[in-house]
Amino acid sequence: MYHKTNQFQEALKCFSKVLLKIPNDKTVYIARGVVYQDMGNHQLAIKDFNRSIEIDPELSEGYYRRGFSKLASKSFHDAIEDFKKSEEHEDPEEEKKNAGIPDGLACCYHALKDFD
Repeated sequence: MYHKTNQFQEALKCFSKVLLKIPNDKTVYIARGVVYQDMGNHQLAIKDFNRSIEIDPELSEGYYRRGFSKLASKSFHDAIEDFKKSEEHEDPEEEKKNAGIPDGLACCYHALKDFD
C-alpha cells in the first residue's frame, strides 16, 4: 500500500520488519528491491534481488528485476545475462509474466552498439 502511494520509506520499513520475522521470504526481498528500484537505489535493489535468487535460484522475477537494476547501473553484459536467465526460468504454463525482457535486452544491445 505504501509503495503504490510513493511512501517509499514507510514501505521499506514494513518490508524490513517482515524480513526480521521471516528472513527467507523471497517475495518480500523482491518487493523491497522494487521499492529501492523506484527510488533509484539500484545497488540496494540488486542486493535484495541477489538474496531472492539465493533463496530460490529458479526465480525468474529475481533475474528479471535484477536485470533492470543492472541496466540502470550500466552493467549491460550482466543485465543481458539476467534477462536471459529470467527467460530460461519462466514457467511455460504461466502467461508471460516478465514481458519486458525483449525491451531490456534491446536497451542493453543498443547501449553496447550491438545491432546484430
